[in-house]
Amino acid sequence: MTEKPWLILTLRRTGGTSLTSFLAEVSQFPTIEHEPFNTDRIFGHITRDFLETGDMIAMQGAVKQAVARNPNIKHCVEIIPLEMTRALIDTCQAQGYGFMVLTRRDEARRMLSLLLAISTGAWGPEMAADIYPEIIAGTRQATPIDLQMVRNRVRQDYFTIGRTLSLLRNRQIDYQWLLFEELYLGETPIETQAPAIAAKLGIEIAADDPRLMAFSERDGQKSGSIAHHVDGYDAAVALLEELCTA
Repeated sequence: MTEKPWLILTLRRTGGTSLTSFLAEVSQFPTIEHEPFNTDRIFGHITRDFLETGDMIAMQGAVKQAVARNPNIKHCVEIIPLEMTRALIDTCQAQGYGFMVLTRRDEARRMLSLLLAISTGAWGPEMAADIYPEIIAGTRQATPIDLQMVRNRVRQDYFTIGRTLSLLRNRQIDYQWLLFEELYLGETPIETQAPAIAAKLGIEIAADDPRLMAFSERDGQKSGSIAHHVDGYDAAVALLEELCTA
């Protein structure tokens, strides 16, 4: 099987960063910044221009140009206009990409992780190691959780991932659907699953490849340690139990 570049379609706080880092390391295709169409990243100008002008033709052309060298891409669908995700899917399909969808079965826990990241400003273990002690010591203040924002975010994320799946189905795109819980919390270790995921992209990985050790060394952010220092957290937990279903 000829190796393919890949597109991961996901939501924030699903464990996509570590999987993306591994697949980028073993791929022959170019590695670029994660979530490159975010407004503050390498292709962010495309998103900013589209949000300002709404020019579909210009946006589609810019997306094609951005993907011309077949870079591997992790793309969070809920923070980018749906029209751009559609253009990205169409471009990647035309260029023979392998597709993956990465979601989390427990949507309430994903949302809580997202809310804590937004409130504290800590978006990974390294940032948490600096920020969490300051919040606990009272020298830094976490932003209170806005419950209306929680409601809006839940609705938007459910809609966006559903629409993304519809786009893939309508185009008859075959994709790997990966779940956070099965990758990182299941009976089979992620370092055992990773070669099979890579194989579907045409990448051969030996079971003893040292690059698989990156998963064994993975350390979480431990968001729960800061939860009760964030105003509105308990109310958000109760609201998400009402709004989210597994």
